[in-house]
Amino acid sequence: MEFETLTNKVNEGKALIYMWETHDEDGALTGRYVGKAKGGSKRPRRHYRRNVRRLLQNRPYRKSNPEGYRKVHRHLAEAARSGHKITLSFLCNIDDSENINDVEQRLIKEHDCQGNESWQLNG
Repeated sequence: MEFETLTNKVNEGKALIYMWETHDEDGALTGRYVGKAKGGSKRPRRHYRRNVRRLLQNRPYRKSNPEGYRKVHRHLAEAARSGHKITLSFLCNIDDSENINDVEQRLIKEHDCQGNESWQLNG
C-alpha cells in the first residue's frame, strides 16, 4: 500500500493521533478514519500497511481471529486496489496531562469520521 504522509510537525516518537484519508481519481473524499497510537507513528505506518497487504493476499487477520479486519482495513485495501490516493496525517501529539482516548474521540467528532456515510470509517 502506497500512501503520502503528512507529519504536520508532530513528534513521531511520542503518543499521537493520526488520520487516514482516501480520495478517488477525481479528488472526492472516499474515506476518513481517526485513530490513536500510544507508541508513536510505528503503528499507523507499519501495522496498517501489513494488514492491507495481508487482506489483499486473502490471508487471515490473525490465526485466532481470521475475520478481524476492521472497516478501515477493508477500505484502505479497496483504495489501494483501485489506485486511489491514500494519505496518513499526524494530527497532534498527546500531552502528559491529556487522556489519549478523550483526544481521539474529540478529533473523531471534529473530523466527522463516525456515522452512516460510506466514507465515515470509525465506529
